[in-house]
Amino acid sequence: MSRWNISDIVFYGVEGSRRDIQLRTAAVNIITGASGTGKSTIIKAIDYCLGSKDCELPAHVRRRSLAVGTKWTDGQAELVISRIIPPVGRTTSTRMYVATGRNLLIPDTIEKFEGPTTVTAAKALLEKAFGIGDRPREDDMVGLIRGRATVRHVTPYMFVTKEIILNESALLYGLDDPDEAPGIRETLPYFLRATDEESVALERRLKQLQRAYEREEARNNARAASKSQLKERAWSLLSEAYRIGLVAAEPGEGSEAALVAQLQDVSAAPVATRLYPNEAELRELHASRRQVLDGLAIARRRLQATRTAAEEVNGFQSTVERQRQKLSLADHLQLESPRRTCPLCDTPSEAGARSSEVMRAVISTIRGEAAAVERVQPKLADHQAHLEEDIATLNQQLRRIDENIRSWLRQNSEAREMADIAHVRAHLLGRVSFFLESVAETALMSERDLTVLRAEIEELSSLVDKDAKAVRLRHAESKVSQYATFAFGQLPTIAPCVQAELSFSARDPSLSIIEAESGAVLKMLDVGSDQNYLALHIALSFALQQFFEVAKAPVPGLLVFDQISRPYFPSKGEEDWDEAEIDGQQEDEEFAALRKHVNFLFSEVARRAGLQVLLIEHAYFADDPDYVAATRYRWTKRSGEALIPADWPTRPDVTQ
Repeated sequence: MSRWNISDIVFYGVEGSRRDIQLRTAAVNIITGASGTGKSTIIKAIDYCLGSKDCELPAHVRRRSLAVGTKWTDGQAELVISRIIPPVGRTTSTRMYVATGRNLLIPDTIEKFEGPTTVTAAKALLEKAFGIGDRPREDDMVGLIRGRATVRHVTPYMFVTKEIILNESALLYGLDDPDEAPGIRETLPYFLRATDEESVALERRLKQLQRAYEREEARNNARAASKSQLKERAWSLLSEAYRIGLVAAEPGEGSEAALVAQLQDVSAAPVATRLYPNEAELRELHASRRQVLDGLAIARRRLQATRTAAEEVNGFQSTVERQRQKLSLADHLQLESPRRTCPLCDTPSEAGARSSEVMRAVISTIRGEAAAVERVQPKLADHQAHLEEDIATLNQQLRRIDENIRSWLRQNSEAREMADIAHVRAHLLGRVSFFLESVAETALMSERDLTVLRAEIEELSSLVDKDAKAVRLRHAESKVSQYATFAFGQLPTIAPCVQAELSFSARDPSLSIIEAESGAVLKMLDVGSDQNYLALHIALSFALQQFFEVAKAPVPGLLVFDQISRPYFPSKGEEDWDEAEIDGQQEDEEFAALRKHVNFLFSEVARRAGLQVLLIEHAYFADDPDYVAATRYRWTKRSGEALIPADWPTRPDVTQ
């Protein structure tokens, strides 16, 4: 055996009380009994010893137990994990104990626990023992890195609880928990061996850099937009300050920081004043505006004429080219030099000579026109580019003049509304002061150079082979689908699942059902039967375990099923069911189907190396020697036996 199995589960009570659950490795183990005897608590105990965030043990157990421990073995190494159980009212305990080695003894009492540690450190030790992660890293110890596979991500492939067995949507244990589901989806490719620890780290780093690049790029864009608005606002305020004499000269084309510095000077030391803005300035602005508009109109007409000329030249070039191609016969007739013979038969002919002269002249004309077109085209294109640039410059000038006119009119209106220049100046200085206070320092900062970050992203992208990962993931999905289809065919199902094929996808993860006759692809919600849901979950669980075995994935070889008999409850009631000993004389169709599931568990464990199955069940097949031999414990209400005996004393720290 080379896969990890559980050999012992131990509960520790007060006054030396102790409950040992012993299991066989690489075999089917069955625990049967009535409701309320603590069977399902075993799954929660194993999960708690694997470092779960909260202690979900029932109140009856927590009131009478102080600690719980599990012993794991892979046939050579052993691992004893113990954890203190918090009293009712507390969610968890951070006290754990981990001991590794060979021939380990299970401690008799809590005082003999070895390897005290924290939950985080204990999970790191478990990951190292199970083989999760190629190498330890300091940043992994915090346990908060998203996308990193941990020991907490192996539980979906080991536990098939009663909530999952008949679930129509959640495929694996934990996928119905919004806090746990993202981690399961992100780490599934790692357990399917589509990625390794190094590639996962590279992908995680690449995603972090890409998010950082997007954030910095957005900040740069926002900073650039803010600078543009800041510059326009500062320029407008300085123009108003000039009109009322707070500055001696009109604002020039400066940087944002320079304009803000001028406004700070205005706020600190205003100079000569004017009561109203100069009327001549408004006339000059309007004259400048008309001049710019005239320039725009002329430039636009020239641009349109240039575009039309370019189109005509292009059309003329096409025509000339066609004519030149038609007259290419001249090369064949050798009309380049004067001749006195017919160009066709070389017979002396004056008419032929005249025709040759005409054709030679036409060819010369066409060649000249083609050369002219080739000379004119670049000049037209260059002229068009200059005109477009002139129009853009004129539009910018027009916007600046319009802003000056609006600023002049606003200032003039404000000046007329105020009693004297002191009010005008005070009003403007207040606006300047408010503007300076509202200017964020970050708005004046230069944009961050993203060249280095972009280069690092490109380098990491070259190292992350997404295509190879996709191929490996598709291969794993294909193998799991193949294994699951085989297992599904061995289990009892009803239409539309009879002889259907299964297709597994790791991306959701999800399972599709392909009908045998029609070939229709169904989702899990479409199968519509508890018996089918049970078969789907069992088939997928064994298929994943088979793949993990073949791929040597770091997942323990343990499957725990909680009440696979749920779809087959007899109508006589759960109380009678708990006490019933089923034999062949009682068996009906439902019992036969349940027996087929049980037989499948035994056959699969026999076929798989190092696979251990723990079946927690109500039913007890008294006539099945394999079932009887595999039953480790049978807790019925008639016998009074249970996981935690009722006569165990209550722990002293229980307050509720």
